Amino acid sequence: RSVSRGLGDVYKRQGFPVSAWVDKQLELESALNMLIARVKEGNDRRTVSLCCIPPEHVFDTIEWHERYILRNEDNKLILGRGLMGDVIIDIDKTSHILIGGNTGSGKSVLVQCLLWQAIHQADVVYVADFKGGVDFSYVWQEFAYIITEEKKLLVLLNHLADILEERKRLFKEVDAANITEYREKSGDYMQRIVFACDEVAELLDKTGADKSRKELLAQIEARLALIARQGRAFGIHLILATQRPDANILPGQIKNNMNIRICGRADTTLSTIIIGDGRAAEQIPHDAQGRFIMEDGTVFQAYYFSDDTISKW
Repeated sequence: RSVSRGLGDVYKRQGFPVSAWVDKQLELESALNMLIARVKEGNDRRTVSLCCIPPEHVFDTIEWHERYILRNEDNKLILGRGLMGDVIIDIDKTSHILIGGNTGSGKSVLVQCLLWQAIHQADVVYVADFKGGVDFSYVWQEFAYIITEEKKLLVLLNHLADILEERKRLFKEVDAANITEYREKSGDYMQRIVFACDEVAELLDKTGADKSRKELLAQIEARLALIARQGRAFGIHLILATQRPDANILPGQIKNNMNIRICGRADTTLSTIIIGDGRAAEQIPHDAQGRFIMEDGTVFQAYYFSDDTISKW
């Protein structure tokens, strides 16, 4: 180590590329007894800077509070608390979210927290719930549209496809490239639309389906793929979650356009499907709830959210 300033430690590279320091992050954390928030190459290319955080209480569970909602920035959602503070995503830039995790990892709670923020930012929220109200109880029906039947889901997705085409026409009329420009140029506060499905792989699984149902699922899949490809600029967003470690269930046209990838506690297969490698299996403890890692390596603790929050509203 050549110099230490507070939480930032600078080390001589000793011939090892920055990628090697990233790959050995877990070993470095153990050796330093610190959590590494960021690894950065020095301007002189001879040093590596590690931004380190003491491990105590970093990932303690924090209950969600309404004051966290970014009410004046409807393009931003808070995922949770990271090593350097809140982890915030900009859905104008990265519009669709894919969340993976085993049962009990906290992915359903994270989905609910994101949707609750969207609702309070005046977005129109639709939820496909085929789990009998286990995750989305009746209290949600006052604030979101809950779809529980596959045929009605296709009707909704066809409706969203029509809205997409209509927004293309409206944007063209005022020469707007995205929803933010459209609002500014037209004076019309067009609402964002958020569609969520808590177990998308279960929904799209055609195993054992007869011909009629296979055709229905193929149409649902095609509509989701359309929104995944074209929805960003027009303010139509997807939040999809899965616990199924099956690469064949989630089609490439959908998965490849889910540009925010997040994984909670998972095995290596599911972790690789969601974020491209096995880091979730390596870095998320087997007993952790609400702990997630993003594709870029950011680790965060999702806020604890429950139906009590909605009931009090």
